[in-house]
Amino acid sequence: MSDSLVSVQNVSKAFEHEGRSLEVLKGIDLEIASGEMVTIVGPSGAGKSTLLHLVGTLDLPTEGRILYDGADVTRLGSSELAEFRNRSIGFVFQFHHLLPEFTALENVLMPGLIQGRRRLEDRARQLLDEVGLSPRLTHRPGELSGGEQQRVALARALLMKPKLVLADEPTGNLDSQTSESVQSLFFDLNRRHGTTFLIVTHSRDFAGRMPRQVSMKDGRIVSDERRSQPLENQGKPT
Repeated sequence: MSDSLVSVQNVSKAFEHEGRSLEVLKGIDLEIASGEMVTIVGPSGAGKSTLLHLVGTLDLPTEGRILYDGADVTRLGSSELAEFRNRSIGFVFQFHHLLPEFTALENVLMPGLIQGRRRLEDRARQLLDEVGLSPRLTHRPGELSGGEQQRVALARALLMKPKLVLADEPTGNLDSQTSESVQSLFFDLNRRHGTTFLIVTHSRDFAGRMPRQVSMKDGRIVSDERRSQPLENQGKPT
């Protein structure tokens, strides 16, 4: 039995622009195993973020299909997709998208409140402790540094115990020292929870530390490299 969590099969994506069809993804095939850490790299316009959005079911492919644990999610209706997404996928973006009027703890709890699950406060507190923010539970985003805000976003992404976390340039707005700290946190959480991570990044340092690197160009995957020994400890802050 395959341990594949996500299977992207012959996926293409085209957008209509001024009466023309713009093909952004062209026949993508990608398998991601449960517990893997995978980064997607490539020049701007390669289709990295589009692929991430499709894997996250935020959009549907023009052709092809995407399977989770063997089930084709591209056949689900919009309400079913929304429920699946909230239950099974966590998101971390370059811009953390925290709600400014709510505390760190309340922001982490948001995915559970959306589903009507109000008994997740203990888990939210535990996650904030794991990302080093126990003393900042009642602080609002404006009272947190950029790195702290991104840690809140990461804790929020893990609240519902998703099998997969998708991150789009999660360290893009951080200084080098804070970026290294957040990068190391991804590896720590992967080891602790076994969560699968798929991360788009322009950071060569971050990509170089990952155990698997998928390179894209012009809407296609041009290489898929695995390392026998991940380099996650390189550059790890003390």
